[in-house]
Amino acid sequence: MSDKKNLELKRTLTPFNLWVIGVGIVISGNFFGWNFGLSSSGYVGMLIAVAIMGVMYAFMSFGISELSTALPFAGGPYSFARRAMGPFVGFVTGIGVMLQYVIAAPVVAIGIGAYINFLFPAVNPIVSAAVMYVFFMAVHILGVKEYARLEAVLVFIALALLVLMYFVGLPQIKVENLFGSQGQSMIPGGIKGIWAALPFAMWLFLAIEMLPMLSEETRDPKKDMPKGILSGMFTLIILSVLTTTVAIGLSGYDQLSTADDPLPAAIAAAFGGTYWLAQLLASVGLVGLIASFSGVILAYSRQIFSLSRAGYLPAIFSKLHPKRRTPYMAIILPGFIGLVLVAFFNPDDLILIATFGALISYISVNLSLIILRKKEPDLHRPYKSPMYPFMPIVSMVLACIALFASFFANLTFFWVSIAVFGVAILYYFIWARHNINADAPEEQFMQIDENDVHILPEVVKESI
Repeated sequence: MSDKKNLELKRTLTPFNLWVIGVGIVISGNFFGWNFGLSSSGYVGMLIAVAIMGVMYAFMSFGISELSTALPFAGGPYSFARRAMGPFVGFVTGIGVMLQYVIAAPVVAIGIGAYINFLFPAVNPIVSAAVMYVFFMAVHILGVKEYARLEAVLVFIALALLVLMYFVGLPQIKVENLFGSQGQSMIPGGIKGIWAALPFAMWLFLAIEMLPMLSEETRDPKKDMPKGILSGMFTLIILSVLTTTVAIGLSGYDQLSTADDPLPAAIAAAFGGTYWLAQLLASVGLVGLIASFSGVILAYSRQIFSLSRAGYLPAIFSKLHPKRRTPYMAIILPGFIGLVLVAFFNPDDLILIATFGALISYISVNLSLIILRKKEPDLHRPYKSPMYPFMPIVSMVLACIALFASFFANLTFFWVSIAVFGVAILYYFIWARHNINADAPEEQFMQIDENDVHILPEVVKESI
């Protein structure tokens, strides 16, 4: 088998698999994380923040649907930025994506540990997180198709549980919990409260944009990517509005703002802690967190694999399992980093770092769409984003606004995020730029004359 063939991932995914993975990787945001922004936003402010972030993600989803069909590589956002703006911006974008998912994994793991601890107080949450890491790293080493089958089961159980909560909870919602009683402010923190809530509202959508990283593992990315991305985004918008409304409507926002298990807490506030649905949410609700946790491992492994394959990261991260064709070192090594983060940091602080990295990549992705439309109008685009350039411009502006939300939420972690990117940039100029691999698909793509761009997806597909 040639060296180029050794860089190839296995093509197995369908539009249904993509929808399952897209919804699954995000769905934990409904069970844990979004509620940490409630103390400053209240229900109305959170709903506004959810609407703003929903628009940002929806508009970006149309753009990444276009880019993923034109540039069907495992690098996803990194690949898009590499083509549009060169290797340095591609690298910075890839670091943003990597930071997003490597940090998101321990955040979700902490949520899993909290739910298990709610059910079994004697079980240490960190031990639970460690067990989850080991189990799902093993699943992903086995293969993406095996993961997709397991993910489908997890996602449908999680969705069924959310729908059950909506049916039971909607009739019991109290208006004063949503809009406050007389004399109370509907948005406690005002405009700044809404702004501070943006990173937590993102948690209801964050990671849907990872689907383009599965382009090399999709049977027909030209047709299947837009179907998987857009159907997943539409599902998440519906869930975000219903989850926030029902949960806050049942309990109010005060106690939810600090709850590690917000949905059982909301049901318990309305019906009592021994109510069957509170217990069911605390137990079966783990499924939603586990579905996302598994998807996040998939996402960070594919981004790290792609950056390593291109030479930006050490070659060890692009090693593939000889039989399973999975990037096992890109799965295992970042997992150990996640375990350390689980032990030493609070989830609300880690969320700020993850969303900061994500927003850097969102700005870059939207800018890549605009630049490539102008720079390479003849690039083969099986799918085109509608309402261009309105959608990418609006999405990019909203991402810029949200980028500074952590400034209001936690100034320390805003500067921590800046410092991480500063170190990454130094690393690029000292080492990474001197080790770029010309055999990587993204680099091959750059070497072909622009007059031949219309044939590139097939050419590159055959060459990797």
